[in-house]
Amino acid sequence: MRVVFCRCCAAFRHPKSVGQIYGALYASPDPLAFSDIVERLDISKGSASQGLQLLRSLGAINEAEPTGKATESQRSIRYEPELSLRQLVSGVLRERVMPMATTGTDRLKRLRQLAEQTPQEADFYLDRVKQLETWRRRLNTVLPVLSTLLGPKKKKR
Repeated sequence: MRVVFCRCCAAFRHPKSVGQIYGALYASPDPLAFSDIVERLDISKGSASQGLQLLRSLGAINEAEPTGKATESQRSIRYEPELSLRQLVSGVLRERVMPMATTGTDRLKRLRQLAEQTPQEADFYLDRVKQLETWRRRLNTVLPVLSTLLGPKKKKR
């Protein structure tokens, strides 16, 4: 199962360890603590920490509710995967796609200036810049609608 999630993470240029962590949580019948993740995956504490932080920011994992009377070793925070595709897609849109669509105005202005300064191929480059501006405008129109349709970010416990 971890391979599936590693490939998904690779598509978004996330480290392999992020997919491994989500896969381990997904495949586990019980929530896992930080130390369980490090041990099961044989990854560094730094990789585990960064992976959990990224997964939290995407809304892909949740802190598990403590069950029953916890022993000393069970008092550490335990994690479980978010299973709602709606929440997962919403998190990726919110954290990865929207920032790309809402930034870059200065870069596009600079590209336009460079295109105008290239006499031989100015028309070609200006057309490309116009295309990028159109894509950006469309993303800025569609993304808020998608976010609304997918619903708000799940409230933290």
